Amino acid sequence: MFSHLTYCKSIGAFLLAGIVLFSENAIADPVLDKILNTHNIRLAWVDNTKPISWLSNGKPAGMAIDICLDVVENLKQRYKTNINVTWVKVATAARFQVIANNQADILCAVAANTGQRDKLVSFSTPWLYTKMNYLTKKENNISNKEMLAGHTVGVISGGTSAIMLAKMNQQFNYSISVKLVRDFSEGFSLLADDHITAFVTDDIIIRGKLVDIPDREKYQMNPEGFGETLSYGLVVAKDAYNMKDIINEDIKAIFTSGRFDKLYNKWFMSPVSPSGGSVQQPMSENLLEQENRLLNTQDNSAQQ
Repeated sequence: MFSHLTYCKSIGAFLLAGIVLFSENAIADPVLDKILNTHNIRLAWVDNTKPISWLSNGKPAGMAIDICLDVVENLKQRYKTNINVTWVKVATAARFQVIANNQADILCAVAANTGQRDKLVSFSTPWLYTKMNYLTKKENNISNKEMLAGHTVGVISGGTSAIMLAKMNQQFNYSISVKLVRDFSEGFSLLADDHITAFVTDDIIIRGKLVDIPDREKYQMNPEGFGETLSYGLVVAKDAYNMKDIINEDIKAIFTSGRFDKLYNKWFMSPVSPSGGSVQQPMSENLLEQENRLLNTQDNSAQQ
């Protein structure tokens, strides 16, 4: 009888261990596992989106790039291992699909969190807030978004601006002729060559572009932007649970340590072009509120 009970307990323990092991494997993070096993991380980035990400002196640079590199350093220290970085330059229109298809591990680029995109990939804690805006030439005399009616307007295919423009088009009884473009560079080029009257995209991207346009005094944009506030985050695959948590912890640490202020001043308030031009975009109210909230959370934790 005793040996039978012992046998049953052993079997029970074995089955329990198997269930636990199965559960752990079921929720394991394949992205993090691959990074640690290969000692390599693939960081996706998009060019020509100053001050978020662009090519500078032969390598990616910008706010999103620096935050991603901070995450890599965090991973090295956390797991006490070396991790090499492979940069994966991606097309603007395909940037989320690249992450969803596991062709890169983290998206370090312009990445506004929308309900539709959140079904495809996972977004980190926001590190920037912006709105939609348009860029047009002053000679076209367009002083507000309502005056885009009757004109040809460029937007990136599949982007947030395309969704916004579709809503505007419905509002204006479909009187806007929509020109879909592949990326930000094409949109700005079509505008410069008068193939479109306006280019609609994220406000911060327009401000970054104006820094580099030699004849920028010929262009104008809405001072406040329009539409809903957009939040930028780093992006990982839906099953990268642990990776997302690590990124969120790192972003929180960047805010609470004061490093975020330094990074923001570096990319948004200081010269970012050979001519000495600066975006000169102070932190938004949303960003200041987030920073204060994270700082308060840290203070409360320290007092407990």
